[in-house]
Amino acid sequence: MIYSCICNAVALRKKYFIFAILFGFSCSEYFGRKPERFDQNVLDAIAAGISSQAASSCGRFNVAPIRGGVGSVTGNSNGTRTGFNIFGCTDSNALSTLGFPSTNIEFTSNGVRGSNEFSRIVSTSDFTSVGGTKNQSIEVTFQIDRADGYLDVIGNAAVSGTDANGPKLRLKTDTVQALNSNNAIAGVSGFPPSSPVGQTKTYCFDIHDEGGNPHLIGWDKACSATTDQDRRIGGYGFESFPAGASPGSKIGFVLNGVTLRTIIAGEMIAPH
Repeated sequence: MIYSCICNAVALRKKYFIFAILFGFSCSEYFGRKPERFDQNVLDAIAAGISSQAASSCGRFNVAPIRGGVGSVTGNSNGTRTGFNIFGCTDSNALSTLGFPSTNIEFTSNGVRGSNEFSRIVSTSDFTSVGGTKNQSIEVTFQIDRADGYLDVIGNAAVSGTDANGPKLRLKTDTVQALNSNNAIAGVSGFPPSSPVGQTKTYCFDIHDEGGNPHLIGWDKACSATTDQDRRIGGYGFESFPAGASPGSKIGFVLNGVTLRTIIAGEMIAPH
């Protein structure tokens, strides 16, 4: 009883705090004292925080859009994204209900764990940007469980069963590799991060089709932690231009000695 009262009091104080922030910005605008430069992403983040406070494991959750992604041809992106908590899923049916069929996956309290290159998860939904274009953002929270393990993040993919074919970023213990849809390795410029065994990591990616070839961009942080400067050309954490096709608009993952906890996917967030 006491514990419940404390939790309710804390939750109530959070709601009052968020309301006070929103009320403050509203009043400052009314009285003509709104800051000259206020990032809409802040209000989006506050709103998403309200809607996701009760997010449960093994389910979808709301995340704030990241505005500012602009395609050279397609125009502005709303930066809409959807979160998927998968660390509480107890079986493949629960994961499929979220729109992610899987094979050769073990379900644990820490996430879904794969043991080899045949441990796979794919999406049933397309993730596109303005006009259905092949421009995506993907965020993953994961842990590599052994020294030779890796996580493949596959974007703009065509899916058959639980096999995803498309350009990919392979997250290894010591670096990040880029591969095209034919699994040919491409160079990665910038500062590809390491993912030491046993450490929980969160990476953000923007994957889009550029002139008929994929452009893969990444940051060693959550997408919500990227700044406007991070997302501008020249501010990327790392990037690659693997030659080849972008055969679809779905996403997929290969969990070779990896535990995957969370996926966030949606429209592009970076101008290009």
